[in-house]
Amino acid sequence: MKNFLPFVLILAFTIYSGKTYSQNFDNPGEYMGFISKQQENISKKFMAYASASAHGKKARKVESIRQKLLNEVQEARMNIGGMPSFKGDKSYRDTSVSFMKLYYNILNDDYNKILNMEEIAENSYDEMEALLNIKEAIDEKLEDGNKRVKDAQSTFAKAHNVNLIAGQESELGQKLEKVHGLNKYYNEVYLIFFKPYVQEQSLVEAMSKNNITGMEQTRNTLKKYSEDGLEKLKTIKSFEGDNGVTAACKQLLQFYIKEADATAGASEYMLAKENFEKIKKEFDKKSGPSKAEVDGYNAAVNDMNKKLQKYNQTINDFNKQRTESLNNWNKTVNQFFDEHTPRYK
Repeated sequence: MKNFLPFVLILAFTIYSGKTYSQNFDNPGEYMGFISKQQENISKKFMAYASASAHGKKARKVESIRQKLLNEVQEARMNIGGMPSFKGDKSYRDTSVSFMKLYYNILNDDYNKILNMEEIAENSYDEMEALLNIKEAIDEKLEDGNKRVKDAQSTFAKAHNVNLIAGQESELGQKLEKVHGLNKYYNEVYLIFFKPYVQEQSLVEAMSKNNITGMEQTRNTLKKYSEDGLEKLKTIKSFEGDNGVTAACKQLLQFYIKEADATAGASEYMLAKENFEKIKKEFDKKSGPSKAEVDGYNAAVNDMNKKLQKYNQTINDFNKQRTESLNNWNKTVNQFFDEHTPRYK
């Protein structure tokens, strides 16, 4: 499974007029410039983290970037918090400090909680849906915090006669926004994939235990989830012209439908097997079976062997198709993130 990209930090950079000199807090533009510089530095570090996660960097490398990001956030928070108020106005400073505290807590505490949840969620659609909802809620919380910073920035600029140049989005801001859209798009397709995926695991388990009742229940549900998923996929547009992930998901769902239909034959085999075992048990009790009884028993053995051979061939074929379809899905997802996640060092 593809690991999800870390949380998105979308800082609202607003370009202001005037030169920025080193920590001259008597000038309102330069006062704002110091805070913005701290925010920009954090966003760059986050982008490097997101890029490393998506482009296949080693786990140790990615984790070291996260730890460095945490240190940078803490340092930025202290740098901004150590600033004096500007002519008694401390709202912009304090709002920025609160946002850095929020971001640190999310990146540290909430991120660790989600890492623990992911292992459980891998086996439950409800848990996975809840996990993705939590991630989305955290993104919204960050966006809300970012809006408060932007509003405080605008209020400060107006109060102290700083001319802001609105509507100019930095390259970094565009990259951060793309990461957010990338996550949101993938999560929607992933849930469509994941619902029948979990159900198919239950079907395979029921088959391994010769649980006929469980097989019938899970295969019917698997087919329904897959058919529903195919309908949902029709409503999802491509991501920047790329239909790779939805196509790979469609292929898997079509396989699951085919598998669900074929499993009916497996149920017939297992019922025949149970019936044969009863015949064998009765036959073994006879000390001197008649020729007709021997012939009937041998015919039952031959019939059972044919059904067993067909059953094994079906299982082998579907195991191969399942492996190919899942490999294609994972490969496509990796390519999707590698291609569309902005690269940043």
